[in-house]
Amino acid sequence: MRISMSVIKNEHGVFHVRKKVPKKLEEATATVMGSSKQRVAWLKKSLGTKDLKAAKVRATSVLMEFDRILADAEALLVERPLRTSLEPHEIERIAEYFFAYQLAGDEEDRREGGSEQGFQDVARQLSGAGIDYETPFQVGVAPPKFGLSD
Repeated sequence: MRISMSVIKNEHGVFHVRKKVPKKLEEATATVMGSSKQRVAWLKKSLGTKDLKAAKVRATSVLMEFDRILADAEALLVERPLRTSLEPHEIERIAEYFFAYQLAGDEEDRREGGSEQGFQDVARQLSGAGIDYETPFQVGVAPPKFGLSD
């Protein structure tokens, strides 16, 4: 039973929304949605209600979501020029971002105590392989329950 242009009642009385995907966007829509299918011809979603008034209210946000998906699919089809080189300032910004990313990861490891376990694992592997090494830190001790080790 069709109530409005996109709100439909199924055989169980539950309303759902569907919208036709333009032919040229079917493959791109499948990509945007992460679908296992190669093409998506219809966007469809249950509104989870048998009440028409509630269905109409919920349909608005679902249709907005469908419009976003189609806009993202259309953006995939836009041809972008292929860049074959970077300017020195772009390389510098990429390097700075990577360095900051690595520092943030290290900081998180230190806060969570993850780097201590990593250190102990490497030390154990080196010792097991018979490789001599020097470290100012204690090897073979359990990490502290809270905070940082030496």
